Amino acid sequence: MSQGSPGDWAPLDPTPGPPAPPNPFVHELHLSRLQRVKFCLLGALLAPIRVLLAFIVLFLLWPFAWLQVAGLTEEQLQEPITGWRKTVCHHGVLGLSRLLFFLLGFLRIRVRGQRASRLQAPVLVAAPHSTFFDPIVLLPCDLPKVVSRAENLSVPVIGALLRFNQAILVSRHDPASRRRVVEEVRRRATSGGKWPQVLFLPEGTCSNKKALLKFKPGAFIAGVPVQPVLIRYPNSLDTTSWAWRGPGVLKVLWLTASQPCSIVDVEFLPVYRPSPEESRDPTLYANNVQRVMAQALGIPATECEFVESLPVIVVGRLKVALEPQLWELGKVLRKAGLSPGCVDAGTEPGRSRRISQEEFAKQLQLSDSQMVAGAFSYFQQVKGRGCSKF
Repeated sequence: MSQGSPGDWAPLDPTPGPPAPPNPFVHELHLSRLQRVKFCLLGALLAPIRVLLAFIVLFLLWPFAWLQVAGLTEEQLQEPITGWRKTVCHHGVLGLSRLLFFLLGFLRIRVRGQRASRLQAPVLVAAPHSTFFDPIVLLPCDLPKVVSRAENLSVPVIGALLRFNQAILVSRHDPASRRRVVEEVRRRATSGGKWPQVLFLPEGTCSNKKALLKFKPGAFIAGVPVQPVLIRYPNSLDTTSWAWRGPGVLKVLWLTASQPCSIVDVEFLPVYRPSPEESRDPTLYANNVQRVMAQALGIPATECEFVESLPVIVVGRLKVALEPQLWELGKVLRKAGLSPGCVDAGTEPGRSRRISQEEFAKQLQLSDSQMVAGAFSYFQQVKGRGCSKF
């Protein structure tokens, strides 16, 4: 598969045809000189205050999250929490969460359409997933349950919020975990409205919002009706996208917090009720919902997904790297003793150290500065770009 420009991939068939969709894993942010000056000024004045206040509110969420589950046994947590815990803690977390995003600059959340009841649609599927700000969609959905990695339970505050949410947890290190998650999703989705709705981001990783990634089947295994939820950020400058290649997490946070105002549109589409064929085939169900959402968004529905921290496209029964040069580069650099994601050079078994770009070039005996910069940047950008396989 030939490689095109940084933002596009070449079609497999050389005959003329429709243009290839944009690479959803690349986000290029070009700032004019005036915009750079504006961000320098607002970034120095507005961003630090906003981020500091947002972190204070984030830690204020912890007492409400802890109070809801304090004293409850694991058996009790297998059922929906009701009573005063639900009333007080739910509204406390919801109100503080709204304040958190408001302080980060999201002054407006515009809602279109109407959210279906838990009886009409036990499952919500939201897309496109483009940024770590996407949890803002939980607010107009009234804090539905989510699916998260079990490892996140150890993260301060985040772990408490996941327990508060009674999130469905999946562990990448436990082979039986995915099966248990499937059973739990089916149990809650078929509870007849006893459980709140479950929200999925079925793409499993972030893109640049220019195309929908392949939907993973987890949200569709239960075979129940789902309600598609569209997430848009209709701002003049896209500072929120956090793609595989593009601005990193700190730059995205700083640029977004430096904006005078950020707007989010959340649109509820009509409930999608599966056919008998779709109920039996979660992959078919997922593909059809993906196409419906892509059509509503006016963007392509692609077969792109993440495999082993690299973007691929499905071609027949094969999964082909969107950027084959990087795939091959990764294998070469691993043989040289370098690990993607942290640019570590092994010194002794079990030990590693961070190296500079100059030492990186020296170890690989590279002299082309552009090639060195590209390879070094690739390894840095792979860091943290894991993918959900559920």
